[in-house]
Amino acid sequence: MKRSRSIIISTVCTVLVVASIALAGGPPRVLSGTAVVNAPHGTRRMGVTLVANRLTSVEQAKYLGDILAKGGQGALLAALQGRNDGQLRLGGLTFSVALVVIEPTDDGYRYLFVTPRTIHVNESTFGEGSMDFPFGVAMIEVNGFGRGEGDLHVAAALHMDTSHHLVIEDYDGIDGHFEDLRATDSGSVSTW
Repeated sequence: MKRSRSIIISTVCTVLVVASIALAGGPPRVLSGTAVVNAPHGTRRMGVTLVANRLTSVEQAKYLGDILAKGGQGALLAALQGRNDGQLRLGGLTFSVALVVIEPTDDGYRYLFVTPRTIHVNESTFGEGSMDFPFGVAMIEVNGFGRGEGDLHVAAALHMDTSHHLVIEDYDGIDGHFEDLRATDSGSVSTW
């Protein structure tokens, strides 16, 4: 009985050391897996890769929250114009990510990827309600083993609540999540 207890303790210690080594080089900057998107036309599954070229801390991103709270989504879109902090590869399409916010957690990192989404011609021509949802957002948590999970908001409206917390609203029930998300690269990344 004593021998198996020491093996279990040794195994747990080894796992913890491996986990700390996995993220010791800094937050992962490439995450790959499957995106599952629920839309009125059905559920779609496709390969996804998120790349973080430049990371912004929560503290550094607070001014963007102030811009959103005071000026609304249009002001935030203007503030993000010209930024290219990463990429989102969804199926065969690649989108520029304007902002990648990172926050350390007890067991890894929490990411917020934000990008202005492309407004299609039919949306603007017919003045569809989807025009009020100008962002694409991915919220992901990655643990110490480099495995992640999170939510994908394909067409989102962003607001600040009275406590100055970000509120994400999906257009017409179109939302999604990630499956089998894993860090495929880690290391130090420049912060802004």
